[in-house]
Amino acid sequence: GAPPPPNTGVIAVQKAGAGQAGWRVSASGVVTSVEAAPAIVKKLKLVGHPYKIHKHTAFIGGMFNSGLEVAKFEGASLRTVSGIRGTIKKALREGVGGGKDGSFRATFEDKPLLSDTVFLRAWVAVDLPRL
Repeated sequence: GAPPPPNTGVIAVQKAGAGQAGWRVSASGVVTSVEAAPAIVKKLKLVGHPYKIHKHTAFIGGMFNSGLEVAKFEGASLRTVSGIRGTIKKALREGVGGGKDGSFRATFEDKPLLSDTVFLRAWVAVDLPRL
């Protein structure tokens, strides 16, 4: 049929197994643009905590598991619970500044608090198997 217009709600339904009756909702979303090859993305919300702060710079831990993951998100926007915006700058080597692998340096518009929680909202592409 015809492609749906932008801002149309979409829902994906999964049939139950052989021994079960019914169905379940497996995904929901919104059409953002009409393309020949659509990209399916899911929202990712990562959480970390600062463990060392100096002026507008903070060392954040607990958000990533390795320096490779941090490198993938360098330059990404961060936000604290108190509303301070920031940016991921560089992954830290393990043991530097008391951090574990996956810790990184971030700069913020204002001085963050040690009690702040830092959020990273990102969209990650999902590969769908062809039937």
